[in-house]
Amino acid sequence: MLEFASSDAVRTTGEAPDVCLLNPDTLLLIWDTPTRLWEVPKLETTDHKAISPQATLRLPLNGGGTRLLRVIRRPKDEPVSFLAESGTLGRKDEVTIEPDGDFDFVNAQSLIDDVTPAGRLSLVAALFGMWASMFRLRLSKSYNSFLNHLVAEIVERPQRANALAKLTDDKMLLAAGLPEAFSDLEAVYIVSPTGFRRLAQTPHVSDRGQNGQNLVYMIADRAGTEDGAFVVATGVRTLAIRKLSGTAKMPSLARWWQARGKSDADLREYIIGALARSGPTASKAAIEFQIRCPLASQRVAGGGSLPSGEVDLAVTTARGTLIGGWYRDPVDMIAGIDLLDSNGIAHPFGDGFYRYTGNVQDEDRTVPATGFVGFYQDIQSPVPILQPRSVMRLTSGNRHLMVPPAQPIDPAEARARILRAVPPQHLTNEIIENCLAPVIGDLQQKLMNLAKTDRVIELGPQHPDPHASIIVPLYRVLGFLRAQIGAFACDPWLVANCELIFVLDSPEQAEECEHLLRGLHILYGIPMRLVIMSRNGGYARACNAGAQHARAHLLAMLNSDVIPHMPGWVEGLASKMGGPQEVAAVGPKLLFEDGSIQHAGMYFAPNESGKWLNYHYHKGMPDQFRDANIERSVPGVTGACLMIHRDAFEEVGGFTEDYVIGDFEDSDLCLKIRKADFDIKYIPDVSLYHFERKSISTHVDYMRGVAAEYNGWLHASRWREMLEDIHANGVSQNKSPTKTSPETRQGAAA
Repeated sequence: MLEFASSDAVRTTGEAPDVCLLNPDTLLLIWDTPTRLWEVPKLETTDHKAISPQATLRLPLNGGGTRLLRVIRRPKDEPVSFLAESGTLGRKDEVTIEPDGDFDFVNAQSLIDDVTPAGRLSLVAALFGMWASMFRLRLSKSYNSFLNHLVAEIVERPQRANALAKLTDDKMLLAAGLPEAFSDLEAVYIVSPTGFRRLAQTPHVSDRGQNGQNLVYMIADRAGTEDGAFVVATGVRTLAIRKLSGTAKMPSLARWWQARGKSDADLREYIIGALARSGPTASKAAIEFQIRCPLASQRVAGGGSLPSGEVDLAVTTARGTLIGGWYRDPVDMIAGIDLLDSNGIAHPFGDGFYRYTGNVQDEDRTVPATGFVGFYQDIQSPVPILQPRSVMRLTSGNRHLMVPPAQPIDPAEARARILRAVPPQHLTNEIIENCLAPVIGDLQQKLMNLAKTDRVIELGPQHPDPHASIIVPLYRVLGFLRAQIGAFACDPWLVANCELIFVLDSPEQAEECEHLLRGLHILYGIPMRLVIMSRNGGYARACNAGAQHARAHLLAMLNSDVIPHMPGWVEGLASKMGGPQEVAAVGPKLLFEDGSIQHAGMYFAPNESGKWLNYHYHKGMPDQFRDANIERSVPGVTGACLMIHRDAFEEVGGFTEDYVIGDFEDSDLCLKIRKADFDIKYIPDVSLYHFERKSISTHVDYMRGVAAEYNGWLHASRWREMLEDIHANGVSQNKSPTKTSPETRQGAAA
């Protein structure tokens, strides 16, 4: 029987429990009984009220008895009297505990003495889990000191857990051998004199150990792992304790990995995934590790009748994993392509796998092959996995590993590669929706997080109270600026009432662009503001950034390739605005170089394939075509030249930024405006020249048309119901805007 109680501290009418401290505010009551207790005895006050909080644990003893533990709060002001059932069924002892009793702290060795291994496992689980939380013991120095002594007493000479590598300044990689019978790990704790904590990441179990043990790899915080720390692993029926060593001097992860010889791809992916979920610093370490220690790419080589294949696109994001590649299967031997997780377990793609016919280069000749693209949602990572592995599964049961080359880490480069994954002629809405869209969406969001305002340069004294802010996004093509700013400078109303904001979306041209604008400012004396983005984020992000730096109540979005050919265009558009509840946005007539109409308002219609596109009214018709010279409400206007009330712009959230590169952002904005019950008007009395798509044509991601297909799918899936309603009924202010016949439409809008 344990001897902790003081006669002055505890009074009892029967068999007295031993009473000791877990910490200064928490008591542990201990009874030893000669028989097994199969039920939890009651504990209540003498007036039959429940004692709360309380916790109970029965520990089986080697001799067949039971050690009964109860945890309660220490009384503060008055004694607490309670009735406790102990070893004999039906017997109740009255126990009174004095608040100022002189109790000893619990003795670790005495507590576990004669307790069975299963009982010790239960005790450790309770001490580290429910008891610590229920009684708020985690920050108690005395409790943590007791736990450290307890762990040290459970195993006399524990085996070692080794600190293998430094992952970041505050994280490390550990390894420990556990018996093969240790099958189901429930929790792993790091215990030291200063505290204990449960590992947040599930350990990785490898079968590469020796002496009948499996190696278990763990990611742990370095803090509190000084000499004297232990690794405590609990399983369903097993408890293992290892003494932690080697934390003082650890190599970097890359150096350790390169020195260990044979690569373990499953372990590599575990480390990457664990770091990816451990915060921004660890996520950067995961990326660096992949770049410094890439896997050797691997394809399936075949010849004659043997199958061959390769995965050349593979990226894992927070929304799932996308792969793409090709295979040849001359005699129908391939059963499927499966994706491997970090434990090397293969996962079939199911319905998220698509094939298409194509060709590949085989040495000096082109041979037919099957292209494929697949998306698997359940294998995810918040940072890119640059080489997710796949296997080619044959009907014979054999499996062949496929490892892609290291994929680009930059989200824009990864997005560009995905946009080239499927040839446009084989792209379908099903492939976009079920394969490409989740990954492109994730990469687009990451890109937007990176594309921020880097700096703002003011050229000349800025307008103190502008009536309109002209916002011009710039990307690569700067050749129109001389003509555009020259036209601005020749417009007295613009000079007197407007501010000019240029947003450079290709920051590598910052020096060139600033030099050009400074020269034009000196030449014309017109003030300007240059907003330089940190990186290319696309039309919508650039326009939104410009709006954030604008001060006027009217915002005029203007493409860099739109040139006014007469003064008064801003004044003309502004005069048609009225209040935001009347007309939220207006757009002018835009002309091609030859004077024919490029834009006279925008409408939406399905093409011959049923895909919803945005069209320009009267495109290609002469400037003086009668129907193109009627001021009217229209479904939308092009973002190439659009004026909008700031209040309306902010109410609808500005331009939506999840479209890729430069399609449908203006359509989306107009539909948001109409959904908010604002009106949009086409103003034919104002006209400008538009040298269409001069900037977007320089964007590498746009060249193959897949970006436009993706944007069209995204736009239609978001707005289909409204598109159908507008197409059938027209806009509310004008139920049937005049359209030209199909043969005069001449293509989709910019």
